[in-house]
Amino acid sequence: MDKQKKKIVTAFVLMLCAAAVVLVVYYVITRQSKDTGEEKEPGTEVEKLLVKDLDTKYPETPAEVVKLYWRFNKCMYNEKMDDEEFEKLLEQLRKLYDEEFLAREENSWENMLSSFKSDREDYRKNKRNIAMYSVESNSSTVYGEVDGKECAYVMCNALIKQKSERTKVYEKFMCRDDGEGKWKILGWEQLDSQDEEDSEEK
Repeated sequence: MDKQKKKIVTAFVLMLCAAAVVLVVYYVITRQSKDTGEEKEPGTEVEKLLVKDLDTKYPETPAEVVKLYWRFNKCMYNEKMDDEEFEKLLEQLRKLYDEEFLAREENSWENMLSSFKSDREDYRKNKRNIAMYSVESNSSTVYGEVDGKECAYVMCNALIKQKSERTKVYEKFMCRDDGEGKWKILGWEQLDSQDEEDSEEK
């Protein structure tokens, strides 16, 4: 009887040890999966834009490129962030620009960073922000050819809020195919409301 009891007790102890090991392994795996999941799911707009992979998942149409341009600008001017995040967002934004646009001296990294920081500071001092923006649909985009390269013209507007004042800004963006199927921003011009309406009628 004693030997039989010892065998039963030993088997029971071994089962408890095995169960404890299984529980510990399960806890560790679950914890790692949770931590990894948190890293892959950015919460703030700053984090979402920073993790965007514009090399492999670039916007497919000129209108989508302009929408993303405004999304970056709204975030950079309105959201709170440190200098490192601001610079990384600008690096992301510059991926939307045409090489010819970036080659201009005023659009060098140093000049653009200085200009953005100055504008951002001006927005803060004057309590100004980009309240909203609207970009025309893909079907309304006008296509053409300039110097043998396919170009597209996209109309948009943004509502700028400063304290109790509201100002609507109209702009026409020109995008150009970079030869690899990506539409890059070559430039833009500001329009008054009448110009914008005339363009829509055409």
